[in-house]
Amino acid sequence: MSHKHATDFFKLESGPAEGPKSHTEGRVIMEFSNLNWKMAKMRIGQGIEEGIHLLKSELSGNNFSWNQGKVPGDVYTDLYLAGELEDPHFGRNMHKAKWVQEYEWWYNYAFNIDQSFGGKNITLSFEGVDYSCEVWFNQEYLGKHEGMFSKFEFDITDLVNWTTPPTPVNLLTVKLNPPPKNQRNIAGLKHNFSGDYLTGLIPFGIWQPVKIIGTEKVKIDNYRVEYELDGKKVNVALQVNADTFATVKNANLVVRYLDEGKEIIKVKKEINFNRGRELTKHIQFSIENPKLWWPAGMGDPFLYDIEISIVEQGRVLDKIVEKTGIRTVKYSFNPGFTHDEVEFPWTLNINDKPMFMRSACWTQPSFFYGRNSKEKYEYFLEKAKEANINNLRFFGWHPVETRDFYDICDRLGITVWTNFAFATQEFRSDRAYLDKVTKEVISIVRERRNHPSTVMWMGGEEVYFTEAHVHSHNRELMEMIGDLTRSMTNVHYADASPLSSREGVRMGYKPKDSKHANSHYYAAGATFMEDFYPTLDVAVVPELTAASSPNVESLKKFIPENELWPLGKSFGYHMADLHVLQNLNYEVHGSIGMDSLEQFVEYTQVAQGTIAQFALEHFRRQKPHVSMVALCHFNTNWPIIKWDIVDYYGQKKRSFDYVKRAYNPILPSLEFKKRRYDNGETFKGQLFVINDYYKKYNDVDLEYQVLDNDGNELLSGSIRIDVGENVSEGYDYIKFDIPENWKGFFYIKLALKQNGELIMDNEYRLLVDNQERAKEEAKKLYLKMHEWRKEFGKGYYRYFPEMFEDL
Repeated sequence: MSHKHATDFFKLESGPAEGPKSHTEGRVIMEFSNLNWKMAKMRIGQGIEEGIHLLKSELSGNNFSWNQGKVPGDVYTDLYLAGELEDPHFGRNMHKAKWVQEYEWWYNYAFNIDQSFGGKNITLSFEGVDYSCEVWFNQEYLGKHEGMFSKFEFDITDLVNWTTPPTPVNLLTVKLNPPPKNQRNIAGLKHNFSGDYLTGLIPFGIWQPVKIIGTEKVKIDNYRVEYELDGKKVNVALQVNADTFATVKNANLVVRYLDEGKEIIKVKKEINFNRGRELTKHIQFSIENPKLWWPAGMGDPFLYDIEISIVEQGRVLDKIVEKTGIRTVKYSFNPGFTHDEVEFPWTLNINDKPMFMRSACWTQPSFFYGRNSKEKYEYFLEKAKEANINNLRFFGWHPVETRDFYDICDRLGITVWTNFAFATQEFRSDRAYLDKVTKEVISIVRERRNHPSTVMWMGGEEVYFTEAHVHSHNRELMEMIGDLTRSMTNVHYADASPLSSREGVRMGYKPKDSKHANSHYYAAGATFMEDFYPTLDVAVVPELTAASSPNVESLKKFIPENELWPLGKSFGYHMADLHVLQNLNYEVHGSIGMDSLEQFVEYTQVAQGTIAQFALEHFRRQKPHVSMVALCHFNTNWPIIKWDIVDYYGQKKRSFDYVKRAYNPILPSLEFKKRRYDNGETFKGQLFVINDYYKKYNDVDLEYQVLDNDGNELLSGSIRIDVGENVSEGYDYIKFDIPENWKGFFYIKLALKQNGELIMDNEYRLLVDNQERAKEEAKKLYLKMHEWRKEFGKGYYRYFPEMFEDL
């Protein structure tokens, strides 16, 4: 969308239509990402009716007393900073903020343009607005936009006021429309705002950067780079897409790779282009002995600078410089499955080396975009790397991530599984909707495809999950998205997760491609972990969950003091499945852990860690038959009592250490059939070593030690083994009888050593108890949980039936 002219009256009022001639070559940018915006509430239609869009920039103008605004940001955060909203995170305040989504919100940004833009074509660029908006510049209507993820731009060359008085004279005006409320209409165009860990409050705002870009005759819009290893060299295929503002003959497309400023290669290609036509050019070349980009644990995630410029007679018309990592992404079939069981390849190969994805589900640091920052992304992603996570998967409930996220993952060597924003519903299939989806998918892929961390694209999350889905056009939509994605990148695409649900199989998918391992959590008490996870025989497990409470210090930040203990309604509002948590406490500890707040917090965190350890190690021991498992979640986007192992405030739970250990690239591991053993009963478990490194460990000692609840040793031993690279191998068994005087818990410790130096250790806490009797007690808790759901509903009211007594 563009606007090429203004009225003669406008030109007279706003000063010269053309700025000074610029001596600055190439691209110049003014960023509008700051706190200098103004924002105000209007009734629907009021802004246009009163002419808010026609206001000019004045020192004490109409918007002088508007609230301060922040971009990138969101409406709720701006109102919170202005004192118009209480902290939406505290207590049950999110519901009190729902009035915000009933209004339109007007944003102004005033500025003087830098003289370096003189003589250039000037583009106003929005990298993302959630969800729909209309835009004016210096009282001229530019257009409207719909869709959270797609970039949109306007040509404002002829509208700029070039005068530079002390008061800014250019005024950008944005009207944010009230957000849509029917998710079915905007699936894929906006992320979910309602579900089992969301309140239904709908976020919206100018959530991505806004800037103006000045270029000469041509503007590079996007590019695509693909790599193919060829012995000691890499073959590069580069496609450059650009917008043209003039006709140019005998220009050059110039590409340079730099290593810390040192030029590695420079190639150029002569090009011609005509005004007003999209320019698409291809260039191919090879780089000898390149440094490759590797995921963490496989090598150095090395990044080159790639410089792409268009040059005419020695003058740079436009230039972009970005980071690039040279790597190939391919997928191979997991061994041990037939083609009747698995349809798709699931083993990730980076630079032709298989990699087990030690994954976790990810979401933005905050549901409210204005509370996010590059520093927060850095912090949480560093914590993910500390937890030995080498892949992050964000699924269709959450926004497709920002450039900052991908840039940091590139640098840290964390691979990314990118889901489009389709989740858990039946989607529309009409042409108008599909056209909108196409636009969003194209923008999403173009903006993210060149990041070396990008290793998987996926259409939907739980879109083959209900009877309605079976009879829908969901599969056709996911396949359409796949065709679009594959036309723009060589990185692998898969339709959805899971594929092998009961409904997915009915829709034609194979039974062992992928399943979510969440039933143990949702049906807590019905089945113990050791009876559930080993029954899943699938190539990948994209979700596996347990939950816990944040630390007491974090709870105090969002739970009112009078609701901390006994647990009050705000616990339920912040998504605590209290019966589930108590049932899992019983399974892990033999007690529901409700004697105090401190006990509840500790018990839930240890239970979450214990379940994660058991499940993650189980699936890792199955490699290469299984090639990926993802803990759901690593973090959450508002303070809840749920699945995260690093809470909203960045505090690690005890479960973090369990996951960090279970995900260590090399790990001594123990396979056992159950967690409870009666006095006199025989324990038997097999020793394993899991090694994700491409490094052999010869002549290492695998030591084991069995201790009672007081730390007294019952048994110890050691075996000398060789460990191959990138393997999971089983060795000897540990076998012993539980002494008659043991009570409570017992511990088994493992250590892998070489020449007396510790490589990695591990530890398991098991119970002295009767397994079948414990299962019976757990089943009673499970049935009670469902009785309460039936009587009081599925919402959190069921945990506080006394609230109905005073009605």
